[in-house]
Amino acid sequence: MEDEPTLIVERAAGELDRFPRQAVAEFRPAFEALSAVLDDGQLDQWAQTGVAIAGQSVRSWEAVVQYFVASPKVARLMPFSYMVKWSECGASLCQESSALAQSYFQASPAAMARLRSRHIETWADLGLGLYRGTWKSSTLASRFFAASPALLSSLTLPELKQFVAFLGAVSHRSYDLAAECLA
Repeated sequence: MEDEPTLIVERAAGELDRFPRQAVAEFRPAFEALSAVLDDGQLDQWAQTGVAIAGQSVRSWEAVVQYFVASPKVARLMPFSYMVKWSECGASLCQESSALAQSYFQASPAAMARLRSRHIETWADLGLGLYRGTWKSSTLASRFFAASPALLSSLTLPELKQFVAFLGAVSHRSYDLAAECLA
């Protein structure tokens, strides 16, 4: 009889097979790395979250690739309960825009190294607050996530909130100018 981790991998990889190969290709090494720090139940929850994110929309597989790449790094920075919150925030962002979720997951390891775990949801909400359903607002919010590690190295969370409010106000006039503020 096969052991539990092998069953988890086979089930999740089988479900991910309907997406481009890169999803499974990134899943396997992430699973291997996480096997050293998570128990079987946690691994299964993590894998199923990835499958759920991948299935949200036509392009959400791109976000799940970044979820798989970031997960081993994020797992070293926080307890599993906060990793679940991190995953949930990414899944919520993916429901709005797979590009947002992709940027969020990609920036997460460096941002989480500078952000307290309890502020994950606040950080995700700040990025989501810049998104208004347009490609320009998606680009701005994605740039915010990408710039977050650098911003968090010099701003406190309250200062970051003020900066995002400023970006939001500027973006009402010009998304390009707001994006320049992040450069």
